[in-house]
Amino acid sequence: METSKLSYFPAPIDGETVYSWLARFHIWSGHNSFRKHSLALFGIKTGQAAAEFPNFLMSLSQQTGVNIDWIIEHMTDVAFYKPFLKQQQYQSLIDALKEGNTASLQSKLGMVANRITPGKVIYFCPKCVENDLEYIGFPYWHVEHQIVGLISCSIHQVELVSLRKIRSMAILPIEHKAYAVINTVDDFSHLIHDEYRCELVLDKSKIIWTFQTRLKELGLLTSNHQLRLKAIKGLLKIGLMKLSGYPVYQYLLSALERQYPECLFYNESAQHHPIKQLFFIFILFGKWNRFLEYYSAAKPLENKSLKSVPHQNLVLSAQAKKQLENGESLRNVSTSTGISVSTLKILAQQEGISIDTRPQKIFRYVERDIWRKLFMGGSCTDIAKEFDISLGAVEQILRKHQYLKPLRKKIWFHREQNQHRNQLMQYFFDNPSRNRKQFRTANSATYMWLYRNDKEWLEDNLPEKVKRIYWPRKIIK
Repeated sequence: METSKLSYFPAPIDGETVYSWLARFHIWSGHNSFRKHSLALFGIKTGQAAAEFPNFLMSLSQQTGVNIDWIIEHMTDVAFYKPFLKQQQYQSLIDALKEGNTASLQSKLGMVANRITPGKVIYFCPKCVENDLEYIGFPYWHVEHQIVGLISCSIHQVELVSLRKIRSMAILPIEHKAYAVINTVDDFSHLIHDEYRCELVLDKSKIIWTFQTRLKELGLLTSNHQLRLKAIKGLLKIGLMKLSGYPVYQYLLSALERQYPECLFYNESAQHHPIKQLFFIFILFGKWNRFLEYYSAAKPLENKSLKSVPHQNLVLSAQAKKQLENGESLRNVSTSTGISVSTLKILAQQEGISIDTRPQKIFRYVERDIWRKLFMGGSCTDIAKEFDISLGAVEQILRKHQYLKPLRKKIWFHREQNQHRNQLMQYFFDNPSRNRKQFRTANSATYMWLYRNDKEWLEDNLPEKVKRIYWPRKIIK
């Protein structure tokens, strides 16, 4: 700060955002207009002072005498993107910030394509505000709190509070009531915090090997090292439902119906937003350090890579039917048709073709018991454990009876519906004085599920809305 060209400028704080630094300068300098006076000193005319990647850092560095490398490292969130960028990409990001060429950075980092951007709000932790006031004397905006996807403060385990960005105003965090968060949110926040502090640049192919290793341990890879997508998506959905009250995770929840998380494997050249990677890591490993342990020991699984295979409804050709009806072995028919033996077996059963197979572990009376449990909506995993058989064997019986799938979906829906309805009724039974806003804050996942799937019942069972008071305008004559 000794080489500053300004007569006065406050010293920066490690971990403070650039916008916070400028806001403090404006408030303490006594300038009338933030845009016309304070920002004009640095040549900021149309740029947004609270942008994630400001385009005026070089000017700010020259005017204040603070090294631009220090500003970028300590006052922006580039460290959040570093682990998932190649060294060349990361250096390109740093150069763009130094040169002020930040217009296309969001696109290059996959934020636009992934529809995950910082938005029009800025976040703070109420407990951090209290600490800042006590130990520093003033509150400031923390860089870490602005990371896209972060919901709570990893230090205080409370939900971050948002304030709307206003281009023409310099504002600092305010004192606010703190709200605790659920364990899932807190654990995920710690993982993001650890990733943000990580100095490593990860190799994309090695990340995929790490994912494959863990998926194989969890039984989520086939014998041919392909993804069991339905099971993986179900696992992700359970975690995302707990975070569905937040826009970023609402998007990820909808992305499950499209190309998430398979896009992380099948499109290695694409630049995915870190939050997509981090949530997948959270579900598989729980903690960032545990992921790094697997990463350090990761090796390719028998040099087999995942390839995108479009889903097709297989049917038996006339030639294959004839071969099976004539008593040819499944192995020979599989060789001539290119369809696996297990799939041929299922297709033959669906067509009513009797085939000569070797004795199986699952006898007819056992298969009937398994069918009955599938008919009642039982989980394939639970059934496999109960009968001490493989998950694939249960799924094979399920695929044989295609009519069970829509029935099971209805059973699961009504089961989940009853669970969420009971949670709402129990909440207001235990807290009769609470209003609908307090219920939504305390049970965001339940509220969002009912709002999307059972809206009419939800409106009938929520307390009445708080009546608004409209004060008449005073007419000045």
